Amino acid sequence: MSYISLLQAFSEDIFPKDYRQACDLWQEALHRLSATHHQNDFTLDHVQELRCQTAWVGPDAAPKVLVLISGTHGVEGYAGSAVELDCLRQLDTGLLHLPPDTALLLIHALNPWGYANYRRCDDQGIDVNRNFIDFTQPLPENPGYLELQPLLGIVDSAVRERAIHSFRNRVGQREYEIAYSGGQYADPDGPFYGGSGPSFSREVIEGLINGFRLSERQLAVIDVHTGLGPYGYGEVICDHPADSGSVRTARQWFGPGCGLPDRGTSCSVPKLGLLDYGWHKVMGSESCFVTLEFGTLGTDSLFAVLHDEACAWRGGVPDALSKDEAGARMEAHFNPQDIGWREAVIFRARQVIQQAFQGLSGNSGAAK
Repeated sequence: MSYISLLQAFSEDIFPKDYRQACDLWQEALHRLSATHHQNDFTLDHVQELRCQTAWVGPDAAPKVLVLISGTHGVEGYAGSAVELDCLRQLDTGLLHLPPDTALLLIHALNPWGYANYRRCDDQGIDVNRNFIDFTQPLPENPGYLELQPLLGIVDSAVRERAIHSFRNRVGQREYEIAYSGGQYADPDGPFYGGSGPSFSREVIEGLINGFRLSERQLAVIDVHTGLGPYGYGEVICDHPADSGSVRTARQWFGPGCGLPDRGTSCSVPKLGLLDYGWHKVMGSESCFVTLEFGTLGTDSLFAVLHDEACAWRGGVPDALSKDEAGARMEAHFNPQDIGWREAVIFRARQVIQQAFQGLSGNSGAAK
């Protein structure tokens, strides 16, 4: 299958205008699909119009499953929706075929409240991608965040930026990013808060894993994100332990360019409570979970936008943006509007999805 010929079928209308259009487009694409499939939606108890849509396409007893996840970080769901819609359209038109022993599990808008409200966190302020820890044990600590936290609360923006710059120079860029974004469980109003218990989105994931008995199947899981890394580049990030069989599988399927945060070879740094870890528990060495991260406007912009967004929603912060203004900035950072970025997303996603199917079928051509 030629990646270039597939790119010629690209249509920008698969990038939705908002969460509700994303759900409608996804539903329409699923209904057009002739392949065997069934759907199950998970709704927020207190916000019935918000739901995570899921669909199983292919044989119920398939021993191999490709899982596509979008909207883990709410507002990052635009690209993930487009990737899932494109995949459904390719299946419908015959440009993509499921191998006979393989099923496709689509998880659309995993964090529907964040998607609908232009936020990364959910309605409880939880970063879903820091929520997968054992809450029966003492909560993990992020000492760097505890040192950084008072600086983030400085109201005067010039003074705050100087203080953060001084902290970053002292500890180094990598340790600064771990402190800021690695996950924290002490400050519910702060960024990258992992929560005090399982979130709605975590319960969805665990329900799907158990309901489809995914621990008994070979898995390729791709979670689509935006915001980190070079503009328009889609990095395959693997957070399995660096010496594990699953890392070897990821490198075999997706090539030696797989980013490994543990080894410092990724745009991402090591983090606490990742969604990945919930899947790692049910995977053998022949399976892997990867994040497909599309770069946008850089880490400094990311942290600045998240700070302004948190202030807007916290309330009582002098000169804070309105929620609408903060939401517009969030969308601009995580969902660039230019056609070149969108083409890069679809082209790269098609490559990675094809590599995953080939890997599951045992026909991977990537270097080990």
